Amino acid sequence: MELRRAVFIVHRILPIMYDAIVVGAGPGGYACALSLAKEGANVCIIERNGLGGTCTQRGCIPTKYLHAMGDLARRVRASKRYGIGDGVISINYDMLSAGMRSTISRIASGMRLQLRQHKVDTVSGEASVISSGIVEVGGARYETRNVVLATGSIPKTIDLPGYEMLTTDSVFELQSLPESILVIGGGYSGCEFASILNALGCRVWLAESQGSLLPEQPKIVGDTVEKYMKLDGISVFTGVMTGVHDGRIVMGRDEIDPEVVLGCVGRYPALDTDRLDMLGVKYGDRGIVVDAEMQTSADNIYAVGDVTGAYELAHVATRQGEVAADNILGRHTRIDYTTIPYCVFTYPEVAMVGRLEGSASTAQMVANAKANCMGQTRGFTSVYTKNGTLLGALIVGAHASEIIGEAALAIRMGLGPQDVAGTIHAHPTLPEALADAAAAACMHEAEGVCPRPE
Repeated sequence: MELRRAVFIVHRILPIMYDAIVVGAGPGGYACALSLAKEGANVCIIERNGLGGTCTQRGCIPTKYLHAMGDLARRVRASKRYGIGDGVISINYDMLSAGMRSTISRIASGMRLQLRQHKVDTVSGEASVISSGIVEVGGARYETRNVVLATGSIPKTIDLPGYEMLTTDSVFELQSLPESILVIGGGYSGCEFASILNALGCRVWLAESQGSLLPEQPKIVGDTVEKYMKLDGISVFTGVMTGVHDGRIVMGRDEIDPEVVLGCVGRYPALDTDRLDMLGVKYGDRGIVVDAEMQTSADNIYAVGDVTGAYELAHVATRQGEVAADNILGRHTRIDYTTIPYCVFTYPEVAMVGRLEGSASTAQMVANAKANCMGQTRGFTSVYTKNGTLLGALIVGAHASEIIGEAALAIRMGLGPQDVAGTIHAHPTLPEALADAAAAACMHEAEGVCPRPE
């Protein structure tokens, strides 16, 4: 029985020829398989580490579960100010972990049900792509007209002598919350883990070798996140290299001895370069090379998600999977990266979309009625415009990730700030901050004041 489980699990009798075999069941692979199946294609999806890939099993879902629990802990601590309780909390990490695992299981089960309902064959095991027409798993060979590579990425590792290093994958295997932790890497993963662990009661140091946090984003973003982290008691070090001296970690002039060290220094695309060379699939340091239709250099072989190196975002992988499916079906759809929302789940959240350039107009969250009702007035909303066109938006504040979609749609549709400001927003709500920033942009435009909604 164990041998059968290790080789494959099939939900229905396999057809002689598949229209597509998808290698990897993360967001990109899952979206591709489901999109094809909904159009009547015969599809097989292969996954070795659980449905949902890194996102569901070791990434987006567990971190956002912990982010929600961290937010709950923060609100309980603050409750005494409002006459509710005494503000004292205790965290049962066993229960916290069980809740996280249960959430992962529910989401993966939902994905499995969707695949089954749309008659997608699911195979568990290690896939070897023999050619664009043959994929092998555990000695069994499957024939296909197209192959989609969605093999994801793996975390980079660093070495600090005398310290056991956790990665963004292995951190979820902790059996208890550490008293103290050093997070190395101030990108979005590092900032999120530092914020979450601090909210759950850990002593946190965060180190970034470049001059600011979130170094790939405009400096205002990293500076804002750093300001709020320091207010929450996180020790932030930027522009420093991390080393070890006499058994203690050295960062600039500071020495620390954390219980745990977590490396958040990026991810590598999961590439089998020998196999790719054999298949004639071109790749580089960032991953597999694809065109705007997600086609690789080899006929009938597509690639989506982290393995392409374009963006390490689940929603980008999902769209890439949908585009690949369209093109397998002969529709010649091209990917558009111009309005990708980018969210950082710190406290408060950060969300941005489009180009943060041109003229910036800002509304402070402290002026937002709903934020005041919630007692969460940190942050601001800025819109970026040029010649009456909305170019980008940056939101720092509670539930920023839930608001950014409106800005993304407005930018995608080529709307101006007057269109956002002229749309009636429910009151009191957080999205009113976006409308207020857009109204301020209208005031800054040469043509005058934004018209009232009709």
